[in-house]
Amino acid sequence: MSTIETRPIRATETYDLRQRILRPHQPLSACAFPYDTASGALHIGSFLNGQLIGIGSIVPEPRKNATQPISWRIRGMAVQEDTRGSGVGSTILQTLIEYARTQPLPAEIWCYGRAHVKGFYERFGFVQEGDLFELPEAGSLLLMIKTLRANR
Repeated sequence: MSTIETRPIRATETYDLRQRILRPHQPLSACAFPYDTASGALHIGSFLNGQLIGIGSIVPEPRKNATQPISWRIRGMAVQEDTRGSGVGSTILQTLIEYARTQPLPAEIWCYGRAHVKGFYERFGFVQEGDLFELPEAGSLLLMIKTLRANR
């Protein structure tokens, strides 16, 4: 039986999977996101038999109209198609949320999630703000927000 190892990785280690899954029609250079190397940024990778199968990043990125003093953005959540449904994405997202909880609170975590994964984020306490919108490089997106307070 194979075990999946989830651990911090470097931002550059996310680029290949970001491109293959999230931005297949763009150059690898388009997969280096703003704030990837900001102080406090965390990149998580899940590995199956040494192969990277899932990624996610959380970076300190302000959000216009934020309701909390600190904003963390989740970016580049991606799981290889043949391993989806195995809990890899959930493990990565939970790890990113728990990391944000170790930082000063109150804070918010936000992301632009693809419309078809809205339910995934809702299971972790994210709520949709605003309407569906389109980005040429990413498709139909929703703004999803989760508030973190010191008491929970």
